Amino acid sequence: MLLIGSMAAHSQTDTLALSLNAARQIALTRSTALRAGQYRLHAAEADTMTARLFPNPNLSVNATSVGAFRGPLDFSGASTSYRLDQSIPIAGQRSNHILTARESTEAARRSYDYQVFQTKATVKDSYIDASYAEINIDLARQNYDLFAKLIEASKARLHAGDIGEEDLTKLELTELTYRQAASDAQQSLTDALNSLKQAMGFDTTVPIKVQYDFKSSGDLMPKDSLERVAFDQRADLSAAEHNVKAADHQSDLSRSNGWPTPDIGIELDRNGPDFQNLFGGGFGISIPIFNHNQDDIYRSESNARAAEYDYETARLGVRGDFNAAYEKYRNSLEVFRGLPPDLVKMANDVRDNAVQNYSAGRIGLLDLLNSEQIYHDAVASYYGSLYTLAKNQSQLERAVGVEIFER
Repeated sequence: MLLIGSMAAHSQTDTLALSLNAARQIALTRSTALRAGQYRLHAAEADTMTARLFPNPNLSVNATSVGAFRGPLDFSGASTSYRLDQSIPIAGQRSNHILTARESTEAARRSYDYQVFQTKATVKDSYIDASYAEINIDLARQNYDLFAKLIEASKARLHAGDIGEEDLTKLELTELTYRQAASDAQQSLTDALNSLKQAMGFDTTVPIKVQYDFKSSGDLMPKDSLERVAFDQRADLSAAEHNVKAADHQSDLSRSNGWPTPDIGIELDRNGPDFQNLFGGGFGISIPIFNHNQDDIYRSESNARAAEYDYETARLGVRGDFNAAYEKYRNSLEVFRGLPPDLVKMANDVRDNAVQNYSAGRIGLLDLLNSEQIYHDAVASYYGSLYTLAKNQSQLERAVGVEIFER
């Protein structure tokens, strides 16, 4: 809330720096989709409230005419009847209704939990994409600035006759390549930031700055243990399980409703001419000769079987999501761990030495461009591996249903 309040103080030209946790918190607070999900959950909770209520009693009052149009008025034949009737749920009608509503509400709650988790995961994915685009922009700009300086220096060497026109043209084409790379990265950044802003409920014109810590998060849990966590923690699977229970209770409720609900009533009669109080009672029940709720029983049993298949489908989906995500993460982790820890420094040293030697005339343009290609491939491999690892971490967390990589 503090970040949201401070955001109003920023003008459109100010850039709001957001950490990943801050972006997630803002999304949970401002997301209209989550707000709608909250109200759907409240609506489901109302079903449980309704199920716990008893049927309302029915009060009826009847009075006879006193001969008002035949004067004189004669109250000797007047009578008044007061009757109170109450329906009494039987055969588990109320208890099954409560159980059905309770499980349906819990399914709605777990669905909302899943929506919250997915919102946080979406924010993280967009945050990673934007941060990676920022890295690519910085690298492209550095390379562009470097080759712009090399071109200026090479123009002097061209006039001196040290290099040919073809060498200068190759440098200029390389400079254009990095300019295009910066433009492409800027487009990727724009798309990622727009996705992030939408997930957070921000106006897309609000400028924000992100920075993700692209680092490996240590060893991974064994696959079998992590798969058990997935089956235990996936909120969408839990929602499907509660839907099965709700459907089973609904079947029980439909069979309970096949029994007629009895009505018990008490009555007070006051009849002229002495208007003494006469008390009585009654019992009413429908006779289920033709309709004993066959249609609703058939419908609820069919829905129960469908819910069971939906649950099995969800379990298969969890297993498939987990296996794919685990293998992708394990592969990307092995690739990253196979890279030298000082790869970027090594690549920088190769390029810096080549630039110095080229500027001093000790090597030709071909050697410079070869060194630049080595540098570009090494740096792209390093940051690309970090990015892939981070994305696969996020995908594995989605598959497991819980954040397993602490930062």
